[in-house]
Amino acid sequence: MFLVANWKMNMTRDRIETYLDALERERLSSMLSGTRHQIALAPTHVYLQDLSREVLRRGLPVKIFAQDVSSRSEGAFTGEVSVRNVLDVGAVGSILGHSERRRYFQETDADVARKTSLCLQAGAIPLVCFGESREERDAGETLRVLRHQVAPIVEVVTKAFRENENIPVYLAYEPVWAIGSGKNASCSDIEEVISTVLEGFSWPVPPCILYGGSVNLENISSLAALENLAGLLVGSAWLDPETFLDSVRALS
Repeated sequence: MFLVANWKMNMTRDRIETYLDALERERLSSMLSGTRHQIALAPTHVYLQDLSREVLRRGLPVKIFAQDVSSRSEGAFTGEVSVRNVLDVGAVGSILGHSERRRYFQETDADVARKTSLCLQAGAIPLVCFGESREERDAGETLRVLRHQVAPIVEVVTKAFRENENIPVYLAYEPVWAIGSGKNASCSDIEEVISTVLEGFSWPVPPCILYGGSVNLENISSLAALENLAGLLVGSAWLDPETFLDSVRALS
């Protein structure tokens, strides 16, 4: 499974050092040996380069992801960080379209599609988030909302595929109501969403689908057992390295 820890706007250098110390002390490399699990950490932009260098120095089997990229490739856009910038400091991809970006910064489906396109053009791995709100779910609008969010991504991926058939595509189903609430989507709900995404569109290459939203040690094994689930995207629970390591052990 692809296990992605989204640190959001948390962590400082000393906490990151403590985190990596724990991964090194508990022999993360040995823990992953014999499994197909891959690990990614997603810090804020200011720590991307430090984390990339430190992971390499310690020989840890960890990929580095940004939490977002600009919808512009370069230019006079003060405060923005481009795909090229994050790749240049050691990241291999970026989370895109997280519900917090959509909610607090009014990112639209078109914005997320544009960022996805820029990532694919630059050779960065896009990890595109999608998910419905509690109000949309209660109104029976879940699948309609998700199709609306995913459709522009299919269009972008189809166009990119014509130029490069080896493009990586990752999606993360994160129901907004489940994030930080302690209530995760049921396995049957997740399976329905995965089926809708995989079978309801004409993908040129099947995307890998992750789940995020109140993942914990009690439900992680049942989630990981879902046939077409490729990984997990976890926020606050994986800010603690010991909880993260316990999660990896639970899947080994």
